[in-house]
Amino acid sequence: MSVVFAADPHPRRLRGFTLIELLVSVAILALLLLIIASIIDATRKTWGYASGRIEEFRGAREAFESITSKLSQATLNPYWDYDNPNNPTTYSRQSELRFLSGPASSILSNPDAKTHGVFFTAPLGNVNDTNYSDLGTLLNTCGFFLEFGSDKDWRPGFVNQGANPPRERYRSRLMELVGPAESFSLYDEAQKSSGGNAGYNGVSWFKSAVDGTSPYTASTRPVRVLAENVVALILLPKLSSQEDTTGTKLAPTYLYDSTVGKSDPTINSKNQLPPVVQVTMVAVDETSFNRLQTGDSPPNMGPIYAGCEFSNANMYDRDLKQLESNLKSLNLSYRIFTMNVALKAAKWSREQSN
Repeated sequence: MSVVFAADPHPRRLRGFTLIELLVSVAILALLLLIIASIIDATRKTWGYASGRIEEFRGAREAFESITSKLSQATLNPYWDYDNPNNPTTYSRQSELRFLSGPASSILSNPDAKTHGVFFTAPLGNVNDTNYSDLGTLLNTCGFFLEFGSDKDWRPGFVNQGANPPRERYRSRLMELVGPAESFSLYDEAQKSSGGNAGYNGVSWFKSAVDGTSPYTASTRPVRVLAENVVALILLPKLSSQEDTTGTKLAPTYLYDSTVGKSDPTINSKNQLPPVVQVTMVAVDETSFNRLQTGDSPPNMGPIYAGCEFSNANMYDRDLKQLESNLKSLNLSYRIFTMNVALKAAKWSREQSN
């Protein structure tokens, strides 16, 4: 017996994608690729911006670290002795070294100097004469302050020569003073004063280096550019937080002078280092700062400092917020660096010293 299978009157056919389905698939794939490409591009731009910001403020960050490192090494090396060995009247704390910080316009006698400056002595051992290079703890005159001006004097000589020298760049620069140990003049300056070491309260020990006057010149002064586009340097000497919760008792006007005595022994700065110095530095990036200068004329820096004097320590927060507001209104990208620096050699004493 044989079995016969009847043929299927409706044979199955293999179906493919229709043209419409292919077009829809291609459109979806293209949309996904477009979204992925836009995400990658946004990530690239964000990474580039962040990397640029980090690179832009690298110099400012390194400068800030240099300030805090050197400032922490400030010393006065105080001791107790009679005020006048030949005719003693009091037994008090003495020091031949100095520490001075506060509004730069006041301590530098320059009304155009902005925010603050600090000058002190530290055993850094910096020398020009290699015969003294092994003496690593020699005293140096140190300081930090802001200076506004052209970059012409900081360029190599050949750059300014020729028919078409580059345009001068006017910038606010953070300056570092480190006088060579063999030119340390504080002892001599103090001895020249009528009151001797105990009575000397002049500023010639650092002012001649800052101004480039005798024994220095404008080209030989021991000052270098530490960072550009630094628009503010604020220094607030303070007691420890346990002794003063306000942080403004020691230097209510920001001014701290180790040659000045006070009747209140709890805040008497005579021949003493401040235990802590709060250092605040505000830097602007080069790209945005460059927009302030048009042509060859210096930019107008007045709007940056409008309404913020940094002369009253109790108004520190208000002044800093005003400075930020000014920078934002000028569309300047900025960064604020702040640190409380403990001075290693500070041994704060409540003993009275006249």
